[in-house]
Amino acid sequence: MRRRSGLILSFLLTAAAAPAFAQAPPVTTPPDKIDPGPVRPETPAPPEGGSQAKEATPSADTLDVPARVFAVRVAGPWQADGKKGFSRVVGVTQDGAQHFYVQWLGEPDGQVVATKEVVDDEAAKVTFGDVRTEPGDEGVTVFLDTVPDKDGMRDTWVMVIGEPGDVRFGPATN
Repeated sequence: MRRRSGLILSFLLTAAAAPAFAQAPPVTTPPDKIDPGPVRPETPAPPEGGSQAKEATPSADTLDVPARVFAVRVAGPWQADGKKGFSRVVGVTQDGAQHFYVQWLGEPDGQVVATKEVVDDEAAKVTFGDVRTEPGDEGVTVFLDTVPDKDGMRDTWVMVIGEPGDVRFGPATN
């Protein structure tokens, strides 16, 4: 699991690419299923009495990111209905499996506008190792390469992210 998470993290830290495919969008994830929301630092409450006492032991995790979130990657900008912002891909471990979500955040406050789970039964069986992104006229295209198999072969999957709620995902075709 540690190796798999490391490989997925490396997959989420690279960039570049070319256009690919079209497929019906996956089912929308109910809002109560996941809401990583924008990450904001914790603000400690002032000590009683109003004086600024020294903090004895500062927290190592000032962002308070849930442990089930193993990767976050900014995908690209979006614009729709006079609004704009950016999208991000969030990798989450849940029920012993890896799940990917796309979130659309609005400008200027970074509030989550929409969240959608990227669902594909075949993709759930593979481990992704590299990611490349390419902005385009219709949104951003994210290319995901699987970790090489025993013969050194990789497969490429494509995620096309458009305006809030619009994401398509599936194997790349040439």
